[in-house]
Amino acid sequence: MATVLIIDDQASILQSMEVFFQLRGWRVQTAPTGKKGIAQAKKSRPDLVVLDIRLPDIDGLQVLEQLRLHDPVAQVIMITAHQDMESTIQAIKLGAFDYLHKPLDIEEMDAVLKRLSSFRSALASSAVEEPPKEQAAPVGKLHLAGKSKAMKEVFKKIALASESRVTVLVQGESGTGKDMVAKVIHRNSPWSDKPFTVMDCSTLAPTLVESELFGYEKGAFTGAERTRPGRIELTGDGTVFFDEIGELPLQLQSRLLRFLQEGQFVRVGGVTPIQSNARIVAATNRDLKAMVAEGTFREDLFFRLKVVTIYMPPLRDRRSDIPDLARYLLEKVAARAALKPRTLSGEANSLLMNYDWPGNVRELENVLTRASLMSKSSLLTGDDIASALDGDHYRPTPEKSVRPLAEAEQDYIRFALNTYAWNLGKTCQALQISRPTLRAKIKIYGLEKGK
Repeated sequence: MATVLIIDDQASILQSMEVFFQLRGWRVQTAPTGKKGIAQAKKSRPDLVVLDIRLPDIDGLQVLEQLRLHDPVAQVIMITAHQDMESTIQAIKLGAFDYLHKPLDIEEMDAVLKRLSSFRSALASSAVEEPPKEQAAPVGKLHLAGKSKAMKEVFKKIALASESRVTVLVQGESGTGKDMVAKVIHRNSPWSDKPFTVMDCSTLAPTLVESELFGYEKGAFTGAERTRPGRIELTGDGTVFFDEIGELPLQLQSRLLRFLQEGQFVRVGGVTPIQSNARIVAATNRDLKAMVAEGTFREDLFFRLKVVTIYMPPLRDRRSDIPDLARYLLEKVAARAALKPRTLSGEANSLLMNYDWPGNVRELENVLTRASLMSKSSLLTGDDIASALDGDHYRPTPEKSVRPLAEAEQDYIRFALNTYAWNLGKTCQALQISRPTLRAKIKIYGLEKGK
């Protein structure tokens, strides 16, 4: 019978997880603090540890590091009510098998246990023990906000990809933050002290891309009065980020492929191969698979680039992240523009979450910047956000126009419900009406959650 150790300071979590694992045939041990958990793990050497990241005595990441040091074979599932990019990446890099967010979902935990079983079977059949992880490098000030399941997967892949020089392809719509993913991967790699170089394939003229990337020898072409190293050479052991890789001219795709295959290149006009350990991270908002079918992108390069693929979801597919993301962006805007930090009203948050954001995070940041600059108040209202969304085309409703009472009431009830996340009790209290009256209004106006 396999043994699981649950380390958490919440008695309710310990009790519920104990029942959960016992029903699935596990022997269960519990510990309410990090130090007691470490002592128990050293004594019993459990097969699995379920570990809270915030404990009353020591940080859960410190506990994880100690557990992996003393027993590198035992697997650890981190749990937290305060998921963020930094802690997720740190946990995965320190050797956590997975990272779950409270309140714990039974189906999600079952899925993790299923993957864990497959992993342990594969490990046993190969007779190879997993080596202990090294201490993670600090993340720094780079930040990707999000607690959604989609962003959690992004954080995990960043953590796994950052440990090696494997090529990474970041895909997603314009404005989703693909460049930030590349920077975070580099910052969390063992080569974070090396250069991070950007190669924007959409802004350079096709005739300049080759010489910019690989450099050129003196006399290679008219105007080449001296030898000049290219970006790959200048990057050394660092990272070269190819932004908009789909725009790379077809004739240069073969040269990039050769570099990825051989780890060396030749300057324009040169004959001597130059070795390079530069790591390649590429990003695009285009469908490279479709471009391969059209013959505008090399299939062999496509497969070389997508060794690890990270998909950045659009904001409309992770609306639950918008309030936290907006809060972070407002702090960023305030620091950059020397403003007092702004906060959002309930109506403002509702407007942000109900908008589809075709420009994604970049558009959200622009809107919040505009709203912060145009408002004198520290609290941004729905009107501030509406005005910022419309930009120069915003036209306030004429003061003399009068809306039908039923229409105004419908909109206000919808606003109140969204503000309190459709909690009928809180909505009734705010509107000062009874629950039957609110239910009747919802039915009359045909109001639905999320619309």
